[in-house]
Amino acid sequence: MTLQWDPPSVDGGSEVSEYLLEMANSEQEEHRQAYRGQALECTVNGLLPGRTYCFWIRAANKAGLGPSSEKAEISTAPGPPDPCFTPLLTCKTATCIVATWESPPCNGAEVSEYRLEWGQMEGSMHIVYTGPLLCYEVKGLSPATTYYCRVQAVNLAGPGLFGEIGTVTTPASVPAAVAVLNLLDEDQLEGPLPLSTCLALHWEEPCCHGAEIIGYHIEYGEKQALTVNRVTSHVLENLQPDTLYRIRIQAFNSLGTGPFSPSIKAKTKPLPPDPPHLECVVFSYQSLKLKWGEGPSRALIANPTQFNLQMEDRLGRTNCLHFETSLKFVRGIYARYLLSLAKRRAIYSMNVLTSNLFQIAAPKVHQLGDNVCEVTWEPLQPMKGDAIVYILQLATGREADQIYKGPDTFYRVSNVQTNCEYRFRVCAGRQHQDSTGWQELFGPYSPSTAFSSQKQELLSPSSEPAPELLKSKRKPLSDEQFAFLLLVIFATVAILFAVIIQYFVIK
Repeated sequence: MTLQWDPPSVDGGSEVSEYLLEMANSEQEEHRQAYRGQALECTVNGLLPGRTYCFWIRAANKAGLGPSSEKAEISTAPGPPDPCFTPLLTCKTATCIVATWESPPCNGAEVSEYRLEWGQMEGSMHIVYTGPLLCYEVKGLSPATTYYCRVQAVNLAGPGLFGEIGTVTTPASVPAAVAVLNLLDEDQLEGPLPLSTCLALHWEEPCCHGAEIIGYHIEYGEKQALTVNRVTSHVLENLQPDTLYRIRIQAFNSLGTGPFSPSIKAKTKPLPPDPPHLECVVFSYQSLKLKWGEGPSRALIANPTQFNLQMEDRLGRTNCLHFETSLKFVRGIYARYLLSLAKRRAIYSMNVLTSNLFQIAAPKVHQLGDNVCEVTWEPLQPMKGDAIVYILQLATGREADQIYKGPDTFYRVSNVQTNCEYRFRVCAGRQHQDSTGWQELFGPYSPSTAFSSQKQELLSPSSEPAPELLKSKRKPLSDEQFAFLLLVIFATVAILFAVIIQYFVIK
């Protein structure tokens, strides 16, 4: 502050040569020199804001220093509060801390509020409390976590500086709740399980809150519970088939048990059907006709039962056929048959080999020349990715010889003798691969088609063909030509009816 004074009214017979300014914090304290010089004013620095100081002035001449003036009490302007001291932090629980602090010097203006900053990093704290109190309870904290805090005081002059930073670590606690709990699908399992009596669970490990997780409590059904070690998956066994279960889980450590996870609902699958009665209804030296189930009427139900048929050959090799209807007949070249369906046992994998092959329609034969004809037949679509091959047989008399085997649906026969009758038949086969290699299974042969070759005679250009020859050479109408002919006839009849109605009815 800047102080000014007037010279004394009496100089004592000698001109005043200098002035001496003294100051003290109070009248009882020892005076200290603040200024000495000839000027009638001075500026005093280093004062504290909001404080009252005492000042005295003395004049001096050749004779010496005169007496001190009367005391002058002058106060400095108020300033922001001083920095607060380090707050005292007390752990109330693992998630609650009480912070207390003392009021700093106010510097001439009463402190109006305090600001508490809080955070998990020193450089990333935020204000959690603003108010006049000297304590605050911080809630919702995480166990086994270190926190940082500091306090700032505010008065009319403005906010002061933040005080020193205090640190505290919350104690360890029980584990957090399991956030993710789900049911494993069949394709996620490492091996087959009887899903009628088992449920496979998987969950994510929660936060341990400073104490290592020891295990988990699993609650399911009518308050049934079991305890497992520190794992993240478990299979519930010995459950009731086709039953809905409500499942939840909680983790525990040395400090106690955490909260339960959200519940999930899971249902076990129904039991597989009992093994059906199997019988061989027809057999021959190279084929068997097997029958099982309760008759064709079962195929009309909404969800027909599926069957797995296992057949074993002479070498002990077992093949498995999968069918999607409740009643099937199977034909094959096997020495013996075996149906292996264990009672109340689910089958989780199967090797689909074949299914029934339909009989092909009778082939068609067209003569291309005197000694050449072409045999064609209807194709079959591939079954589940397996290739289809065909066998064409030529029957002369009582003997039948194979003349073609392959994927094509036509074959040209050469060296056909004139005025001889030939009979052709074809069957379809399915190629599949198993552990022993490529296998083929053929269906029944089609009805035979008779063909008699005739010698074609060339006609001279000048001669006129006989009417019988023209009639024999007339080609039959195709499907498109026949449809067009019907359309023309129908249009003609419609026009005639319209004319008749117009003439007789309207007029």
